[in-house]
Amino acid sequence: MQELMEAFQMLPDWEDRYKLIEDLGRHLPNLPEDQLTEDNRIKDCNTRAWLIAHLNDENPPKLVFEADGETATVRGLMALMLLPFRDKTPEEVLATDPDDLFGPMGLESALSPTRRAGMEALLFRVRELAVEHAATA
Repeated sequence: MQELMEAFQMLPDWEDRYKLIEDLGRHLPNLPEDQLTEDNRIKDCNTRAWLIAHLNDENPPKLVFEADGETATVRGLMALMLLPFRDKTPEEVLATDPDDLFGPMGLESALSPTRRAGMEALLFRVRELAVEHAATA
């Protein structure tokens, strides 16, 4: 995550940063077709996008997020936005403030209102899934 942040901050403008985000999206694995359901769809996202989560076998179990979206940009934004929640228990996910990462990047100010709404919808869904899995961990 630190390397990505440094690369992101070294890029001179948002056009180049969006290219990096799209590259992240191209490397995000696709969800299996049977996971692209309405139940897994992120509501209030302008472009169709999906998010699922499961607990891994570690002790304590960590929450593993998997995401997919219709465009490379959306997929890349999702990959970027899920970084602060990697390798964390559901309780740690709930205690994580993504603004600690995204605030210094200026990401929110660089997004259109519809993309900001999608970002908020993704973060809402992350928290919903963390609450659901915290109850079963």
